[in-house]
Amino acid sequence: MKAQTKLTQQKTKKMKLYLSQINTAVGDLEGNTAKILRELQEAEKQNCDLIIFHEAAVTGYPCQDLWQKKYFLQEARQKIDEIIAATKGLKCAVLVGCPLIAIGRAKKEVVYNSALLIENGVIKNIINKKTLPNYGVFDEARYFENSPSLSFVEFCGQTLAILICEDLWDAKNLYLLQEQIFDCVIAINSSPYSINKHGYRQQITQKFVQALKKPLIYLNQVGGQDSLVFDGDSFVLNESGQTVLNLKKFAEDSAVIDLNKGSVASHHKILPQQDLQQSSFADKNSDICKNNYSACVLGLRDYIRKNNFSQVLLGMSGGIDSALVAAISVDALGAENVKICALPTRFNSEASMFDAKECAKNLGLNLEVISIEKVFATMISTLYDYCGSSSTSKASDLARENLQSRIRGNILMAISNSTGALLLSTGNKSELATGYATLYGDMCGAFNPIKDLYKTQIYDLVKWRNSNIPELFCYQKTNIIPQSIIIKEPTAELRENQKDSDSLPSYEILDKILFALIEEQKSVFEIIKSGFSEDLVKKVAKLFYSSEYKRAQSVIGPKISDMAFDKDRRYPMTNKFWK
Repeated sequence: MKAQTKLTQQKTKKMKLYLSQINTAVGDLEGNTAKILRELQEAEKQNCDLIIFHEAAVTGYPCQDLWQKKYFLQEARQKIDEIIAATKGLKCAVLVGCPLIAIGRAKKEVVYNSALLIENGVIKNIINKKTLPNYGVFDEARYFENSPSLSFVEFCGQTLAILICEDLWDAKNLYLLQEQIFDCVIAINSSPYSINKHGYRQQITQKFVQALKKPLIYLNQVGGQDSLVFDGDSFVLNESGQTVLNLKKFAEDSAVIDLNKGSVASHHKILPQQDLQQSSFADKNSDICKNNYSACVLGLRDYIRKNNFSQVLLGMSGGIDSALVAAISVDALGAENVKICALPTRFNSEASMFDAKECAKNLGLNLEVISIEKVFATMISTLYDYCGSSSTSKASDLARENLQSRIRGNILMAISNSTGALLLSTGNKSELATGYATLYGDMCGAFNPIKDLYKTQIYDLVKWRNSNIPELFCYQKTNIIPQSIIIKEPTAELRENQKDSDSLPSYEILDKILFALIEEQKSVFEIIKSGFSEDLVKKVAKLFYSSEYKRAQSVIGPKISDMAFDKDRRYPMTNKFWK
């Protein structure tokens, strides 16, 4: 210990840190470790003292019940040994997240969500997460034991407070930090994107810095993991609370900063390219649209790539939802990896088919048209044979409508099986909320890029994408979705002259009621009291609560809101409390 203290004292008080914002994959111990080691070599080339990676970078995050497999954690520990060996003889040390098996407070074997400081072939410090999140998409109390205290490490003549994600969000820890003497806060994170997350992060970190008068380094992971999208968006605040460095959103990135004791000395980073075309969608929500759209693109791209698919398939109706999913797919994967099909019946208008073809052309896609009219007529005939000839037993209008959707689902699934292209679903959050979707029909698919977007948000994103080409996207064109698709009245086209408004209120009103029910979790009485029609609110609430069984069977999609249907919101399907 004395030798270590002497060595620390000999080092300068200035420290050069490399922030590595990387995209890891859950369970890919080999690939994650290889990426960590490549970044370590780059940091060493730049003469850095320390490289920082995100929470659980070795295993990926969240691993869910993989974390309950002892042999999985043992293999992860072997990867830590590889990192240890790689640091021998290097100037640059490593701070990396990896869950570890250890003996807990009850003298029993437990698992901690840990970070390790590794220097020159030795683990110098093990930091265990103190505050375990157990809400929303998180259930860490199921897997980990928490540390009883915060962790501080001595490195390069400075005292560093090391926080692991939720440690930063817990106000109690701020009070504990105020009682300690240290030079800088380093927070390593696996914090998923949601529409309000950036502002909340800024609020929490500003509060920390203003109270502590110390710089804060916030390092987050980036990439898609099932329904979660990690947006990166890492940053550094100086001791005055000013943002002195921002890493990219929704892309891997890195930067170097210099720290003196208690202050940021300088930072070095190649600035990201500006968007190729500035937005002409003059709206205060333009940044929100950019972030939401980018989250959909990254979520789809990583779901496809990390699950070893290469192509996607979707049904193209000429409506705005399927047009947006097609655009997201082309932006995520390139037009060469997207297949689209139109499957019309007598109820699909020529205008809709024209719109679908125009949108496909704009996206560089070939639209395959497969008429299902004959199949539909045959199945209706078969159904009549079963139901009999009496007027009371004939196929209902609802059965006829859903049958068309299910025929399409069957054909698209058969094409998916035959080509290996993954089928995408195209229903929005407003439809899923009200049950305006057909099980085993338009709900068919393995992933839905717009699942967590309300219908009104769909329109905002389409308008935004028509005017913008951020660097994340594969497809470098604007004005890709025809105006005729944007202005047409929404319709499922499952019967003559059908409109969504036949069954639902206008989406501007519907989405406000749904937002209050879902995101704000308000009661029916509270929503009525805020000024909405009592009959309308009760109708929407009935549709919402009675459709829980459908949502339970829906495919996953990127989390955009603070109350997504996949993991955030957990309600019983059998439920009589509709208030």
